[in-house]
Amino acid sequence: MPTVPMGAPALLWIALLLFSPDGMSAANWKSKVSLNPPWREIFRGETVTLTCGANRSSENESSVWIHNGTTLKETNSRWDIVKARMQDSGEYQCRIKGFAISEPVYLNVISDWLILQASAEVMMEGESLFLRCHSWKNLNAFKVIYYKDNRALKYWYENHNISITNVTEGDSGIYYCVGRIQRLNYTSNKLKIIVKKKYTQSNYFWLQFFIPLLVLILFVVDTGLLISTQQQFTLLLKMKRIRKRNRFTDPQPKPDPPGN
Repeated sequence: MPTVPMGAPALLWIALLLFSPDGMSAANWKSKVSLNPPWREIFRGETVTLTCGANRSSENESSVWIHNGTTLKETNSRWDIVKARMQDSGEYQCRIKGFAISEPVYLNVISDWLILQASAEVMMEGESLFLRCHSWKNLNAFKVIYYKDNRALKYWYENHNISITNVTEGDSGIYYCVGRIQRLNYTSNKLKIIVKKKYTQSNYFWLQFFIPLLVLILFVVDTGLLISTQQQFTLLLKMKRIRKRNRFTDPQPKPDPPGN
């Protein structure tokens, strides 16, 4: 027997969930790993704090930590990696109860004299990029040159950080730095910086009309299905009553007279 949908039409609820401000972003339902300091490249022996958080959650909640696919015994939302070792490199994820597992964050522990650190390696247009040419144990580095795609970007006689404000897609590229430490020249690791195009309000202008229209269409379709289902249900009940009534009201066949 068909069932009658109860309450508001299902498709309407789904549409409201998908296109609500909270529903538009899946990130609202994910845990997130953050680093402090924010560098993904660090020297062997340095310390970094990993924090597992999520929107509308407390950082004091217990967390599940995963390193290179292996679940760890650590359950605190804050995890200090003290005197980092090479084996601490890799992919880190976490999960807070009630939230999905986080996107992976990669930590690269390097044993060298010079490393390039970036505030982010994937970013959106309009954000600021911060670059640091970091020397082993903070030894003095001189004649530091920052490079982008093998072309000199900035020169400092004494080591300084650089920042690029309001980055664009043209700032995407391969970055590294070169510096002199104790009279020897060293070259850092190379970082691939990706700047993605930012979708402005004008890019979503058409959605202001499309989304309400889609919700209206879903509402009409689902309401039509609801009415159609109720009518079919009513018709089936009516037919069942008619058959039942006919079964009791139809005259019984009379037997033939004897001798015929």
